[in-house]
Amino acid sequence: MRLARATDIPSLVESFGNVAGKLGFPNYVISRVTRSRSTSNRRTVLEMIGTHYPQEWVRHYQHRDYASTDPVHRAAFFHSAPYRWHDIAGLNKAERRLLDEAREAGLPAGLSIPVHQSDGSILLFNLSGPPRSVNDAINSRLAYLISAQFHFELHRLAQIPSRRAAHLLTPRQLECLTWVARGKTSAEIGEILGRSRYTVDYHIDLAMEALNIRSRTAAAVHATVLGIIKP
Repeated sequence: MRLARATDIPSLVESFGNVAGKLGFPNYVISRVTRSRSTSNRRTVLEMIGTHYPQEWVRHYQHRDYASTDPVHRAAFFHSAPYRWHDIAGLNKAERRLLDEAREAGLPAGLSIPVHQSDGSILLFNLSGPPRSVNDAINSRLAYLISAQFHFELHRLAQIPSRRAAHLLTPRQLECLTWVARGKTSAEIGEILGRSRYTVDYHIDLAMEALNIRSRTAAAVHATVLGIIKP
């Protein structure tokens, strides 16, 4: 399988997308899902690892802050096996509207595969395609297998540079990445650390350069997988 040949996270995501497309799932999102630690506001925090969703839907989703009301994420905390979006029970009005809007945006049906992590987070694979692909039992099993393979390869890639990365990143860079992993913006991190957002961006940029990763979110996910930060 091509996933085993991946040399970094972007190539791993690309290989996953190619295989998913052949299974009838042209759209996908791979993310790390966590619940905020605040007892007063149980927000769901998303860290995107890879995505191939319609851009208009992604912008709409982020603008409406749908992560915390998405029933697909809620269901992930209660399932250990793949589940179809239309099988999610107990939908409220807001959740039904979200799924209706997703269908209108070009995501007609979906299959989710949660992989629960030891730290309580979930590596969540959301695959979308026509109903015939989602309802095909063989497709579901194959989708589960490539998701498990992705998970394995993600850890393989993390183990290669883990010691080197721990020495390359400064305590401030690790601190900034930790807050990125918790879903904070540069401005919010600046307020927490008593620094300007520009100083925060500077430390994050240096961390991305050290890890050889172009996305701050991917850098935070990678650092989490390496075990050098603990969100």
